[in-house]
Amino acid sequence: MIINLNLAPNETFSDALTSFFLLFQPWRWQRGKELQKIKNVILRTYLKVSRYKFHVSLFLSGRSALYYLLKSLNLKEGDEILIQAFTCEAVILPILALKLKPVFVDIEKQSFSINPIDLEKKLSKKSKAIILQHTFGIKPSQREKILYIIREKNLLLIEDIAHGIETSNIKIEDMKSRNHFFLLSFGRSKSVSSVFGGAIVTNQRKVAKKLNSFNLPYPSYSLILKLLIYKPIVFIIKITYNIYLGRIIHFLSQKFNLLIPEITKKEKAGQYDNFFDKKYPNALAILLLNQLKRFKKIQNQRKKIVDLYVSHFKNISLSTSCVSTAVIRFPLLINKRDKILQDLAKKGMFLGRWYDNPIAPRDFPLIKVGYRWGSCPKAEEICRKIINLPTNNIKLKEAERLINTLNDVIYENQNH
Repeated sequence: MIINLNLAPNETFSDALTSFFLLFQPWRWQRGKELQKIKNVILRTYLKVSRYKFHVSLFLSGRSALYYLLKSLNLKEGDEILIQAFTCEAVILPILALKLKPVFVDIEKQSFSINPIDLEKKLSKKSKAIILQHTFGIKPSQREKILYIIREKNLLLIEDIAHGIETSNIKIEDMKSRNHFFLLSFGRSKSVSSVFGGAIVTNQRKVAKKLNSFNLPYPSYSLILKLLIYKPIVFIIKITYNIYLGRIIHFLSQKFNLLIPEITKKEKAGQYDNFFDKKYPNALAILLLNQLKRFKKIQNQRKKIVDLYVSHFKNISLSTSCVSTAVIRFPLLINKRDKILQDLAKKGMFLGRWYDNPIAPRDFPLIKVGYRWGSCPKAEEICRKIINLPTNNIKLKEAERLINTLNDVIYENQNH
């Protein structure tokens, strides 16, 4: 099997089989008992909080969840939302779609999250909310300092835990502020995946009621069909890639538009796409439940792989905060990044580069969303050097093979 971090890193045979059987049960696709069950499981298993104190609002995507949360918070046109550079378009575009203003804050190297020093410099009278990103699932190293600033300035806080959260480090149960919300994503590249999906978690009943009052449609049956065939197709692609059959299936799947892309053409052009403004369907709740029932096992396996990487890459600059944390991607900072990734791809190892642009993807029009080069120098430096290693669906022997190959490629490039 190939090592490909960008192609459905979470999908297993169990996921493919669950999705395949659902293809023949269309009466379960839009509505069903699993929709309520998944809310309870998200709170109990994923976040480890009480379902009596917190409320979950589900959407077809994380970007839609953020859009409707911002829409529910009585913000005015021109209000500023502070968000770190070293993020993706899914966070920025909902802000712009509501005629709010994103203000980009530089990051610190330890956990790739907001630097409170730069945050304080960029606050203004129009600042209303901060989106605090847990990059790769790492707890922001300056979280307590940032929370102090938020309380002092009476700002709204949206904690972006789309990449995952280490609940041993964050006590969500103790969240008492009325201005504190959590953003989750269940996209194909996230900590747990139902191909698409997102949620807002809050302890504010009124906000939850407003979020659930938006009259969004369910995805059409044809769209749900495409979402369901994703897991079986990509699983077959991954296990047959080395014998070229997988490459043929991948090519044909893309040619006939069978695999819905994570980012639409409209989003790549810097515009919010309301294509995803839909309810979360029951079929995806079933897929998510299948992954969450194995969540503890998945997290433990990720930690083993992370510890292995840490022990082998002590001499390479990396985030010290990810040690013994079940990150969804393991970050390394290296010189000659693009050349090294090309050499690895020739050996059947396709690693990631979250994020190689202050706002991903790489060709995203930064000027169009108000980002100025040089405004976040640390983020820009890291964007030039970062690569990501897989932590899920990879065996220890495969991880060791990847480590040895990567070390060889880095050595070759350093000596030429």
